[in-house]
Amino acid sequence: MKAPLSRSLLTTALAAAALALAACQTPAPTAAAPRTIGGFSLPESVTLAGPRVFVSNLGAKLEPVAKDGDGFISELDADGRIVALHALPHPGDAPLHAPKGMAVAGGRLYVADIDRVAGFDLASGRRVFDAVIDGSAPAMLNDLAVEDERTLLVSDTLRGTLHRLDLRNGRYTLLASDIPGANGIAVDARQQRAYVVGLGAQLEGGDLFEVDLRAPGTARRVEGGPHGILDGVALQADGRLVVSDWVKLGAPTPGVVEIVERGGRVVGTLAAPVPLHGPADFHLDAAGQRLWVPSMLDNQVLVIALPR
Repeated sequence: MKAPLSRSLLTTALAAAALALAACQTPAPTAAAPRTIGGFSLPESVTLAGPRVFVSNLGAKLEPVAKDGDGFISELDADGRIVALHALPHPGDAPLHAPKGMAVAGGRLYVADIDRVAGFDLASGRRVFDAVIDGSAPAMLNDLAVEDERTLLVSDTLRGTLHRLDLRNGRYTLLASDIPGANGIAVDARQQRAYVVGLGAQLEGGDLFEVDLRAPGTARRVEGGPHGILDGVALQADGRLVVSDWVKLGAPTPGVVEIVERGGRVVGTLAAPVPLHGPADFHLDAAGQRLWVPSMLDNQVLVIALPR
């Protein structure tokens, strides 16, 4: 495995992408956006809790490991209307810095925030959980996935690792390492495995990995699978995966959302109503029909229908 990605390199590369986009991007069409929702501040992740839709926002600057206290979570309704741009955290609760991946379990909304996972009660909105990951190496917890109502899976991009988080006691257990730039997670509960996509140790491009949840320590790169600046991943009912790819950093290159068959081969690309610059941690709805995709560098969330 290559040396882990440093904080400064990660921040520099992402900032270069944002600056290049701002300098070169042409205005997005306004008429083609019935399923395009704007007004966010670097949206990184979307998750659903029934009819409630939550969007995590890094904040004012593309600094994913800066503890600046300006991150927040927005709430939308099922039709994409913004209910509250700054829904969480509530005034008086500890701030969020650079919130990324989210998951819902046991009546709580959990979010990864640099070196910790924070939890919010869905009924009251109050912050009720906080679990800091240990270790001396810099951390960037990125995505969350539900293994069961008491357990989350958590990726760490800087360390290239996948962890299991016990929600009863806040303890982390290492499941797998050697996943360069570990990012999005999808759980196949029936097969007892997790799929993890990566950015690459130096943001040079990562791969799709498979982790056997019954045998901690094992991570297998899927031969012939997608390769790129991979961010989000979801599992469809038919066993195929959906994967988002930034394609390139440092230039205003549109990203893509791809369909990957069981064996790892990319078999299709989804059409989006507008270009996706920085397609991040998307959410596939319970019916498996719509993707809610953060277009991070455009400060938008797009709702894309999956082909049947």
